[in-house]
Amino acid sequence: MDIKRQNVDFGNSIFQTLVDGYYFEIPTNVVELTKEKAEGYFPSTFNDPQFFLQNMLISTTTDGVEKYYLVGDSAEKQVLGNIHINKLHDKTESEIPYVMFLASVAYYHVLKGNSQEDNRVNINYFSTMLPIWLLKKTNKFSDMQNKMASRFKGEHHVTILTPGFERAVTIHVETSKCRIESEVARWAIKKDFDLQDREEANSFKDVETLIVDLGGGTVDLALLQAGLQAPKSRDSLNCFTDISYLKHIEKLRNEKFLEYFDDVRSLEEFIINNIEKTKMEQRDGNSGKTVDLTEQIHESLREYTQILLTKIENTFPSPKDKVYKYIYIGGIAGILKRFIEESIDTRYGVEIREQNHLFLPDARKLNLYGLEILSRHETNVVSA
Repeated sequence: MDIKRQNVDFGNSIFQTLVDGYYFEIPTNVVELTKEKAEGYFPSTFNDPQFFLQNMLISTTTDGVEKYYLVGDSAEKQVLGNIHINKLHDKTESEIPYVMFLASVAYYHVLKGNSQEDNRVNINYFSTMLPIWLLKKTNKFSDMQNKMASRFKGEHHVTILTPGFERAVTIHVETSKCRIESEVARWAIKKDFDLQDREEANSFKDVETLIVDLGGGTVDLALLQAGLQAPKSRDSLNCFTDISYLKHIEKLRNEKFLEYFDDVRSLEEFIINNIEKTKMEQRDGNSGKTVDLTEQIHESLREYTQILLTKIENTFPSPKDKVYKYIYIGGIAGILKRFIEESIDTRYGVEIREQNHLFLPDARKLNLYGLEILSRHETNVVSA
Protein backbone atom coordinates (compact mmCIF):
# COMPACT_ATOMS: atom_id res chain seq x y z
CA MET A 1 0.00 0.00 0.00
CA ASP A 2 1.33 3.43 -0.95
CA ILE A 3 0.35 6.60 0.92
CA LYS A 4 1.46 9.87 -0.65
CA ARG A 5 0.73 12.11 2.34
CA GLN A 6 -0.15 11.62 5.98
CA ASN A 7 -0.60 14.69 8.16
CA VAL A 8 -1.19 14.32 11.89
CA ASP A 9 -2.36 16.47 14.80
CA PHE A 10 -1.44 14.67 18.04
CA GLY A 11 -4.08 16.41 20.15
CA ASN A 12 -4.20 15.88 23.89
CA SER A 13 -7.88 15.03 23.60
CA ILE A 14 -8.35 13.92 19.99
CA PHE A 15 -5.87 12.56 17.44
CA GLN A 16 -6.69 13.87 13.95
CA THR A 17 -5.21 12.81 10.65
CA LEU A 18 -5.54 13.27 6.90
CA VAL A 19 -4.27 10.29 4.91
CA ASP A 20 -4.20 11.15 1.22
CA GLY A 21 -7.00 13.59 1.97
CA TYR A 22 -9.11 11.09 3.94
CA TYR A 23 -9.95 12.47 7.40
CA PHE A 24 -10.52 10.47 10.54
CA GLU A 25 -9.98 10.96 14.26
CA ILE A 26 -9.33 8.78 17.30
CA PRO A 27 -9.71 9.71 20.99
CA THR A 28 -6.24 10.14 22.48
CA ASN A 29 -6.34 7.16 24.84
CA VAL A 30 -3.55 4.62 25.15
CA VAL A 31 -3.46 1.84 27.76
CA GLU A 32 -0.78 -0.83 27.91
CA LEU A 33 -1.92 -4.41 28.63
CA THR A 34 -0.07 -7.53 29.66
CA LYS A 35 0.30 -10.23 27.01
CA GLU A 36 -2.10 -12.50 28.92
CA LYS A 37 -4.81 -9.87 29.15
CA ALA A 38 -4.38 -8.87 25.52
CA GLU A 39 -4.77 -12.44 24.26
CA GLY A 40 -8.27 -12.85 25.67
CA TYR A 41 -9.46 -9.26 25.67
CA PHE A 42 -12.03 -9.41 22.86
CA PRO A 43 -14.32 -12.49 22.96
CA SER A 44 -15.95 -11.79 19.58
CA THR A 45 -14.70 -11.47 16.01
CA PHE A 46 -15.31 -8.25 14.07
CA ASN A 47 -15.59 -7.75 10.31
CA ASP A 48 -16.49 -4.07 9.78
CA PRO A 49 -13.50 -1.66 9.74
CA GLN A 50 -15.55 0.79 11.83
CA PHE A 51 -15.61 -1.81 14.60
CA PHE A 52 -11.83 -1.89 14.48
CA LEU A 53 -11.73 1.91 14.81
CA GLN A 54 -13.73 1.54 18.04
CA ASN A 55 -11.97 -1.62 19.26
CA MET A 56 -8.28 -1.13 18.62
CA LEU A 57 -5.87 -3.65 20.11
CA ILE A 58 -2.35 -3.56 18.69
CA SER A 59 1.18 -4.49 19.62
CA THR A 60 4.65 -3.29 18.68
CA THR A 61 8.16 -4.24 19.69
CA THR A 62 10.24 -1.70 21.60
CA ASP A 63 13.85 -2.45 22.53
CA GLY A 64 13.24 -6.12 21.81
CA VAL A 65 10.14 -6.34 24.01
CA GLU A 66 6.66 -6.74 22.53
CA LYS A 67 4.15 -4.36 24.10
CA TYR A 68 0.36 -4.52 23.85
CA TYR A 69 -1.97 -1.51 23.71
CA LEU A 70 -5.62 -0.62 23.71
CA VAL A 71 -6.10 2.57 21.70
CA GLY A 72 -8.91 5.08 21.31
CA ASP A 73 -12.47 4.18 22.29
CA SER A 74 -11.45 0.75 23.56
CA ALA A 75 -9.08 2.36 26.09
CA GLU A 76 -11.46 5.10 27.18
CA LYS A 77 -13.05 3.30 30.12
CA GLN A 78 -9.78 1.90 31.44
CA VAL A 79 -8.63 3.33 34.76
CA LEU A 80 -5.49 4.79 33.18
CA GLY A 81 -7.06 5.74 29.86
CA ASN A 82 -7.12 9.47 30.56
CA ILE A 83 -4.18 9.79 32.94
CA HIS A 84 -2.20 11.83 30.38
CA ILE A 85 -4.46 14.86 30.86
CA ASN A 86 -2.95 15.53 34.28
CA LYS A 87 0.50 16.36 32.97
CA LEU A 88 2.25 17.75 29.92
CA HIS A 89 3.98 15.04 28.00
CA ASP A 90 6.96 15.51 25.71
CA LYS A 91 5.68 14.29 22.34
CA THR A 92 9.23 13.65 21.19
CA GLU A 93 9.62 11.08 23.99
CA SER A 94 6.14 9.93 25.04
CA GLU A 95 4.86 6.59 23.76
CA ILE A 96 1.35 8.02 23.32
CA PRO A 97 1.91 9.85 19.98
CA TYR A 98 3.90 6.94 18.59
CA VAL A 99 1.24 4.36 19.46
CA MET A 100 -1.48 6.63 18.07
CA PHE A 101 0.49 6.89 14.81
CA LEU A 102 0.82 3.10 14.55
CA ALA A 103 -2.89 2.64 15.27
CA SER A 104 -3.88 5.21 12.63
CA VAL A 105 -1.88 3.49 9.90
CA ALA A 106 -3.22 0.11 11.03
CA TYR A 107 -6.79 1.39 10.71
CA TYR A 108 -6.16 2.89 7.27
CA HIS A 109 -4.68 -0.45 6.17
CA VAL A 110 -7.78 -2.27 7.40
CA LEU A 111 -10.04 0.29 5.72
CA LYS A 112 -8.30 0.65 2.36
CA GLY A 113 -6.03 -2.37 2.00
CA ASN A 114 -6.93 -4.50 -1.00
CA SER A 115 -5.62 -7.67 0.57
CA GLN A 116 -4.17 -8.85 3.84
CA GLU A 117 -1.18 -10.18 1.90
CA ASP A 118 -0.05 -6.62 1.07
CA ASN A 119 1.18 -5.81 4.56
CA ARG A 120 3.73 -3.13 3.74
CA VAL A 121 2.71 0.54 3.89
CA ASN A 122 4.97 3.10 2.23
CA ILE A 123 4.34 6.70 3.34
CA ASN A 124 6.02 9.11 0.97
CA TYR A 125 5.49 12.26 3.08
CA PHE A 126 4.57 12.43 6.78
CA SER A 127 4.17 15.63 8.77
CA THR A 128 3.09 16.66 12.23
CA MET A 129 3.78 19.54 14.64
CA LEU A 130 4.84 20.35 18.18
CA PRO A 131 3.27 22.72 20.72
CA ILE A 132 4.97 26.00 21.48
CA TRP A 133 5.73 25.16 25.13
CA LEU A 134 7.85 22.22 24.04
CA LEU A 135 9.66 24.08 21.27
CA LYS A 136 10.58 26.92 23.63
CA LYS A 137 12.51 24.50 25.83
CA THR A 138 15.33 24.58 23.29
CA ASN A 139 17.51 27.43 22.01
CA LYS A 140 16.62 26.47 18.45
CA PHE A 141 13.12 25.30 17.56
CA SER A 142 14.61 23.24 14.75
CA ASP A 143 16.42 20.97 17.23
CA MET A 144 13.15 19.79 18.75
CA GLN A 145 11.39 19.72 15.38
CA ASN A 146 14.11 17.53 13.88
CA LYS A 147 13.94 15.23 16.89
CA MET A 148 10.17 14.80 16.44
CA ALA A 149 10.43 14.30 12.69
CA SER A 150 13.12 11.64 13.13
CA ARG A 151 10.78 9.58 15.36
CA PHE A 152 8.65 8.78 12.37
CA LYS A 153 11.15 8.57 9.54
CA GLY A 154 12.20 5.06 8.61
CA GLU A 155 10.73 1.66 9.39
CA HIS A 156 8.06 0.74 11.95
CA HIS A 157 6.14 -2.42 12.80
CA VAL A 158 2.66 -2.86 14.20
CA THR A 159 0.59 -6.00 14.75
CA ILE A 160 -3.19 -5.83 14.78
CA LEU A 161 -4.64 -8.16 17.42
CA THR A 162 -8.33 -7.24 17.25
CA PRO A 163 -10.13 -10.48 16.20
CA GLY A 164 -11.12 -10.42 12.55
CA PHE A 165 -8.38 -8.00 11.49
CA GLU A 166 -5.23 -9.82 12.62
CA ARG A 167 -2.17 -8.94 10.59
CA ALA A 168 1.40 -7.66 10.95
CA VAL A 169 2.06 -4.41 9.11
CA THR A 170 5.42 -2.89 8.22
CA ILE A 171 5.42 0.90 7.78
CA HIS A 172 8.12 2.84 5.94
CA VAL A 173 8.17 6.65 6.11
CA GLU A 174 10.34 8.23 3.45
CA THR A 175 10.13 11.94 4.37
CA SER A 176 9.12 13.29 7.79
CA LYS A 177 8.55 16.93 8.74
CA CYS A 178 7.57 18.72 11.96
CA ARG A 179 5.99 22.20 12.04
CA ILE A 180 5.09 24.75 14.72
CA GLU A 181 1.61 24.17 16.16
CA SER A 182 -0.72 27.20 15.89
CA GLU A 183 1.66 29.04 13.55
CA VAL A 184 1.05 26.43 10.85
CA ALA A 185 -2.69 27.19 10.90
CA ARG A 186 -2.04 30.47 9.06
CA TRP A 187 -1.65 28.49 5.84
CA ALA A 188 -5.20 27.20 6.16
CA ILE A 189 -6.40 30.80 6.43
CA LYS A 190 -4.29 32.00 3.49
CA LYS A 191 -4.73 29.10 1.03
CA ASP A 192 -7.27 26.45 0.05
CA PHE A 193 -6.46 22.81 -0.72
CA ASP A 194 -5.86 23.74 -4.38
CA LEU A 195 -3.15 26.11 -3.10
CA GLN A 196 -5.12 29.12 -4.28
CA ASP A 197 -5.28 32.35 -2.25
CA ARG A 198 -8.37 32.69 -0.08
CA GLU A 199 -10.25 35.93 -0.55
CA GLU A 200 -11.04 35.99 3.18
CA ALA A 201 -7.33 36.43 3.92
CA ASN A 202 -7.45 39.97 2.50
CA SER A 203 -9.02 41.25 5.72
CA PHE A 204 -5.73 40.44 7.52
CA LYS A 205 -3.56 42.25 4.99
CA ASP A 206 -2.72 45.32 7.08
CA VAL A 207 -3.06 44.09 10.66
CA GLU A 208 -1.16 41.83 13.00
CA THR A 209 -3.15 38.76 13.94
CA LEU A 210 -3.03 36.73 17.13
CA ILE A 211 -3.89 33.08 16.65
CA VAL A 212 -5.30 31.67 19.89
CA ASP A 213 -5.11 27.88 19.76
CA LEU A 214 -7.43 26.49 22.43
CA GLY A 215 -6.38 22.92 23.20
CA GLY A 216 -7.48 20.49 25.86
CA GLY A 217 -4.15 20.68 27.68
CA THR A 218 -2.58 23.98 26.65
CA VAL A 219 -3.37 27.30 24.99
CA ASP A 220 -0.90 28.39 22.29
CA LEU A 221 -0.53 31.97 21.07
CA ALA A 222 1.10 32.98 17.78
CA LEU A 223 1.34 36.67 16.89
CA LEU A 224 1.54 36.90 13.10
CA GLN A 225 2.83 39.86 11.15
CA ALA A 226 0.51 41.76 8.81
CA GLY A 227 -0.74 39.65 5.92
CA LEU A 228 -0.64 36.47 8.05
CA GLN A 229 3.12 36.36 7.71
CA ALA A 230 5.29 34.30 10.06
CA PRO A 231 5.93 35.55 13.61
CA LYS A 232 8.85 37.99 13.95
CA SER A 233 10.68 36.02 16.63
CA ARG A 234 10.27 33.41 19.35
CA ASP A 235 8.90 36.23 21.56
CA SER A 236 5.88 36.32 19.22
CA LEU A 237 5.03 32.78 20.33
CA ASN A 238 3.75 31.94 23.79
CA CYS A 239 1.87 29.22 25.60
CA PHE A 240 -0.27 28.77 28.72
CA THR A 241 0.27 25.46 30.46
CA ASP A 242 -1.37 26.41 33.75
CA ILE A 243 -5.02 26.68 32.64
CA SER A 244 -5.70 23.24 31.17
CA TYR A 245 -9.31 22.97 30.00
CA LEU A 246 -9.42 19.23 30.71
CA LYS A 247 -8.13 19.79 34.24
CA HIS A 248 -10.73 22.52 34.70
CA ILE A 249 -13.66 20.30 33.77
CA GLU A 250 -12.20 17.40 35.76
CA LYS A 251 -12.30 19.69 38.81
CA LEU A 252 -15.92 20.50 37.95
CA ARG A 253 -16.72 16.79 37.72
CA ASN A 254 -15.07 16.00 41.05
CA GLU A 255 -16.80 18.84 42.86
CA LYS A 256 -20.32 18.65 41.38
CA PHE A 257 -20.89 15.83 38.94
CA LEU A 258 -19.44 12.63 40.37
CA GLU A 259 -22.81 10.90 40.32
CA TYR A 260 -23.36 11.81 36.66
CA PHE A 261 -20.00 11.19 34.98
CA ASP A 262 -17.55 8.35 35.63
CA ASP A 263 -14.55 10.12 34.11
CA VAL A 264 -13.48 13.40 32.53
CA ARG A 265 -13.85 12.01 29.01
CA SER A 266 -17.57 11.34 29.48
CA LEU A 267 -18.10 14.88 30.80
CA GLU A 268 -16.09 16.30 27.90
CA GLU A 269 -18.23 14.40 25.38
CA PHE A 270 -21.42 15.52 27.11
CA ILE A 271 -20.34 19.16 26.83
CA ILE A 272 -19.39 18.76 23.15
CA ASN A 273 -22.72 17.12 22.31
CA ASN A 274 -24.86 19.59 24.24
CA ILE A 275 -23.08 22.96 24.27
CA GLU A 276 -25.25 24.44 21.49
CA LYS A 277 -28.52 23.26 23.00
CA THR A 278 -30.76 25.52 25.08
CA LYS A 279 -30.59 23.04 27.94
CA MET A 280 -27.76 20.66 28.78
CA GLU A 281 -29.76 17.76 30.15
CA GLN A 282 -28.58 14.30 31.04
CA ARG A 283 -31.07 11.47 30.77
CA ASP A 284 -30.99 8.37 32.94
CA GLY A 285 -31.26 5.42 30.56
CA ASN A 286 -33.13 3.30 33.10
CA SER A 287 -35.58 5.70 34.71
CA GLY A 288 -35.92 8.14 31.81
CA LYS A 289 -35.54 11.06 34.23
CA THR A 290 -33.50 14.07 33.18
CA VAL A 291 -31.35 16.45 35.16
CA ASP A 292 -30.52 19.95 33.92
CA LEU A 293 -26.78 20.69 34.22
CA THR A 294 -26.83 23.86 32.13
CA GLU A 295 -26.28 26.48 34.81
CA GLN A 296 -23.38 24.75 36.52
CA ILE A 297 -21.54 23.98 33.29
CA HIS A 298 -22.08 27.46 31.83
CA GLU A 299 -20.89 29.06 35.06
CA SER A 300 -17.76 26.93 35.01
CA LEU A 301 -17.00 27.71 31.34
CA ARG A 302 -17.54 31.43 31.93
CA GLU A 303 -15.07 31.30 34.81
CA TYR A 304 -12.51 29.54 32.59
CA THR A 305 -13.06 32.07 29.79
CA GLN A 306 -12.50 35.07 32.07
CA ILE A 307 -9.16 33.64 33.20
CA LEU A 308 -8.22 32.83 29.61
CA LEU A 309 -8.97 36.27 28.16
CA THR A 310 -7.23 38.09 31.01
CA LYS A 311 -4.08 36.01 30.48
CA ILE A 312 -4.17 36.66 26.73
CA GLU A 313 -4.45 40.42 27.22
CA ASN A 314 -1.61 40.43 29.73
CA THR A 315 0.63 38.34 27.49
CA PHE A 316 0.05 40.27 24.25
CA PRO A 317 -1.37 43.66 25.21
CA SER A 318 -2.69 45.48 22.16
CA PRO A 319 -0.48 48.52 21.33
CA LYS A 320 -2.19 51.88 21.65
CA ASP A 321 -1.49 52.84 18.04
CA LYS A 322 -2.79 49.67 16.40
CA VAL A 323 -5.42 46.94 16.64
CA TYR A 324 -4.90 43.20 16.66
CA LYS A 325 -7.24 40.72 15.07
CA TYR A 326 -7.82 37.53 17.05
CA ILE A 327 -8.54 34.15 15.47
CA TYR A 328 -9.69 31.43 17.87
CA ILE A 329 -8.92 27.88 16.74
CA GLY A 330 -8.35 24.48 18.31
CA GLY A 331 -10.29 21.65 19.86
CA ILE A 332 -12.28 23.68 22.39
CA ALA A 333 -12.83 26.82 20.30
CA GLY A 334 -16.38 25.74 19.50
CA ILE A 335 -17.14 25.04 23.15
CA LEU A 336 -15.93 28.42 24.38
CA LYS A 337 -17.21 30.48 21.43
CA ARG A 338 -20.39 31.80 23.07
CA PHE A 339 -18.59 32.63 26.31
CA ILE A 340 -15.69 34.41 24.60
CA GLU A 341 -18.10 36.43 22.46
CA GLU A 342 -20.21 37.24 25.51
CA SER A 343 -17.15 38.47 27.40
CA ILE A 344 -15.78 40.52 24.47
CA ASP A 345 -19.20 42.14 23.99
CA THR A 346 -19.17 43.18 27.63
CA ARG A 347 -15.59 44.46 27.58
CA TYR A 348 -15.38 46.18 24.21
CA GLY A 349 -18.77 46.05 22.48
CA VAL A 350 -20.35 44.04 19.71
CA GLU A 351 -18.76 46.05 16.87
CA ILE A 352 -15.20 45.42 18.09
CA ARG A 353 -15.96 41.75 18.60
CA GLU A 354 -17.46 41.30 15.13
CA GLN A 355 -14.52 43.04 13.45
CA ASN A 356 -11.59 41.69 15.40
CA HIS A 357 -12.50 38.47 17.26
CA LEU A 358 -13.09 35.69 14.77
CA PHE A 359 -14.09 32.03 14.83
CA LEU A 360 -13.47 30.45 11.44
CA PRO A 361 -15.17 27.33 10.04
CA ASP A 362 -13.50 24.05 11.02
CA ALA A 363 -11.66 25.87 13.82
CA ARG A 364 -10.46 22.66 15.45
CA LYS A 365 -8.97 21.36 12.19
CA LEU A 366 -7.05 24.42 10.99
CA ASN A 367 -3.67 23.20 12.26
CA LEU A 368 -4.18 19.93 10.41
CA TYR A 369 -5.39 21.74 7.29
CA GLY A 370 -2.25 23.91 7.41
CA LEU A 371 -0.11 20.77 7.40
CA GLU A 372 -2.12 19.39 4.49
CA ILE A 373 -1.64 22.56 2.44
CA LEU A 374 2.12 22.61 3.06
CA SER A 375 2.41 18.92 2.23
CA ARG A 376 0.53 19.42 -1.04
CA HIS A 377 2.78 22.34 -1.89
CA GLU A 378 5.97 20.40 -1.14
CA THR A 379 4.87 17.29 -3.01
CA ASN A 380 3.33 19.27 -5.89
CA VAL A 381 -0.01 17.53 -5.48
CA VAL A 382 -3.02 19.69 -6.23
CA SER A 383 -6.50 18.20 -5.97
CA ALA A 384 -8.79 18.49 -8.97
